[in-house]
Amino acid sequence: MSLSLISVNLTTLALSTLIYGAYAVLFFISMYLLVGKYDSTHTSHKSRQDGSIFKSLVFVSAILLFITVTAHWITLVYRAFLAFVVLQDGTEAEIFFGDQTQPSAVVSNSILALAILIGDAVIIYRLWVVWSYNKLVLVVPAFTLFAFTIVSSVSTYTTWRNSDVFANPWLKIDTVLTLITNVYCTAFIAWKIWTITRITMPSDGSNLRHFLIIVVESAGFYALWAVLFVIAYEFKSNLQLTIILTSPAVVGLVNALIQTRVGLGWTSEQTKVMPWPASPLCFAARVNDQV
Repeated sequence: MSLSLISVNLTTLALSTLIYGAYAVLFFISMYLLVGKYDSTHTSHKSRQDGSIFKSLVFVSAILLFITVTAHWITLVYRAFLAFVVLQDGTEAEIFFGDQTQPSAVVSNSILALAILIGDAVIIYRLWVVWSYNKLVLVVPAFTLFAFTIVSSVSTYTTWRNSDVFANPWLKIDTVLTLITNVYCTAFIAWKIWTITRITMPSDGSNLRHFLIIVVESAGFYALWAVLFVIAYEFKSNLQLTIILTSPAVVGLVNALIQTRVGLGWTSEQTKVMPWPASPLCFAARVNDQV
């Protein structure tokens, strides 16, 4: 039995609100910890006081992602009110949800693509830092990120012109591109950290191992979400709407989990003096930048 658009969109709103709520809590906790960690470092490195937490790429990207995910959640709530309150007291809800050419749907899809784009850019930045700013390792994810930007724009335009989402082949390409970006970056981050920590003393590499665990777990969760979407889309199930429309909240939650554990001191991208024997892993990061 096929799922009705009304039940799917109500499920989407409930699930998205639940995930967004968890994300919002973790976001504010991670920002508090991030600012606190910066203040501590700022105080203990008085000779390096020219930096600012507001210039940190991690801080700025986290703020941008939160604004984007929040905006997307607001569009979901707004569309629910339009469908059940404004338009014929809910009698036209099924038609409304099925019409992806609605301005609110176009805005929602555009913000969705932007949230995923920011999330992919953040994990690419983590890869760059872990590999000590080696540009060569960025070739593949930079290409997939650029391709995602182009394809997502085409996909949004195609959906705007044709309300039948199952007639839009670009959606699957979007998902495959972001999946490649996340799997590639996670694999190379994991390989770099594992290579270094396996030859260091446990006390020297324990923080990096904790970071490795949370990165792999988060990437695995996001990858599972992407695979579920492809499966639902292939079977032409309306459940794909729930999966894709909750993606921004999932992206935010995954990043907030990493940021929170970083803020708790499990790991850091800051260059620091290690007790002898020192780890061969050297992060060429700025003082105010963290994972």
